[in-house]
Amino acid sequence: MISLFGIISAVVAVAAIYAMYLHSRLMKKRTAVDDALRKIHEALDAEEDFEPAMEAYNAAVDEYNRCISNFPVKIMAAIVGFKEEAHYELD
Repeated sequence: MISLFGIISAVVAVAAIYAMYLHSRLMKKRTAVDDALRKIHEALDAEEDFEPAMEAYNAAVDEYNRCISNFPVKIMAAIVGFKEEAHYELD
């Protein structure tokens, strides 16, 4: 016979594993945004054409924003304080 404790333990274990998966997915998206922004700054510092870096950043932001707007990642993003990012625009 399966005990109630065994069922609850299994559910908690699955939930914990899923939470780790969501956190990992979220961190990969956040890292991509940070890396793309760093490349923009490097291109500006080197006085290079930064438009390709800006396009890569905006694509990363689109993917990141799409990721954090979907359930259940939205909950994880709120817990760790991640918010939608804006596109990099030329002034």
